[in-house]
Amino acid sequence: MFINIFSHKIYYDIYGTEHTDTLLYLHGGPGASCLDFVNQAKVLSRKMRVIIFDQFGVLRSDAIAEDEKYNMEYQVEMIEEMRRTLGIEKWSILGHSYGGMLAVLYAHMYPDSIHRMILECPSLLFEDSAKSVAEYLREHIESLNNKAASDLYQKIKTTDYQGGQESIYDLIALLNCVTDQKLRNYLYGISFEEYQMSMDMSGITVEMWKKSDIHLRKLSERQSAQKVNMMDNFLPMIQGTSLPVLLINGKYDPACTRFQIEYMIENVPNITRVVFENSGHFPRIEEAEKYTDTILSFLAIQ
Repeated sequence: MFINIFSHKIYYDIYGTEHTDTLLYLHGGPGASCLDFVNQAKVLSRKMRVIIFDQFGVLRSDAIAEDEKYNMEYQVEMIEEMRRTLGIEKWSILGHSYGGMLAVLYAHMYPDSIHRMILECPSLLFEDSAKSVAEYLREHIESLNNKAASDLYQKIKTTDYQGGQESIYDLIALLNCVTDQKLRNYLYGISFEEYQMSMDMSGITVEMWKKSDIHLRKLSERQSAQKVNMMDNFLPMIQGTSLPVLLINGKYDPACTRFQIEYMIENVPNITRVVFENSGHFPRIEEAEKYTDTILSFLAIQ
């Protein structure tokens, strides 16, 4: 289905329309789409309404024009307009990876629109996450005997990027050197083939995926009069939030670092943390049943 938000067509799906309790899923990437949350949405929808969507400029939603202004604050305004258009008084939000940043910003800008917030393997300080991912890949990079990859690893580990977007493109370049797709996607409990089989890719084309290049570039570049950028540190923004927060960590996830986890535990008053012992970056797929139970328990839905 499509919804018109600020004159843009946004692809979305709603599961469990008979329920009133609503959960909104915010995908990561930037540019990863909501495809890999469909199975969880279907299971969760037995107890609640679940809304998933491709963010503006991603996959099935409208592409972003080269001359169009787009940033995280505009993303949040689009989400809030979606809530109003769908006639939802309040919803809970679930942000995965980069979607965790987006969830924190949305909660900061519109706290009265949210019941509860779930952060699944969030990255709230990108440069810190990038350095952690580089270390996670170190042994594999060393085994490649690839000087360019080794140089990229060293650059990421030692450079103070000072909030610049170069860190994103350096990490993407390093990940493109990785030959083990399970490692490349931060998986632990399942194979890359199992991860792929968890998604219905019918009708999805290469051209659709290419849209996300502009999506990523617009979100990571700094623009005049822009207050927030995805290269910023989002940890202080979540500090002291009054919302109940569920932090979901895969034990072997390199993106949500120990530093970020400890900061949230120490500075978020009403936080619950659940560790998934057999997961990397995708607990909802790697330990699906435990994930479902954890979400429903946190949202107090029987």
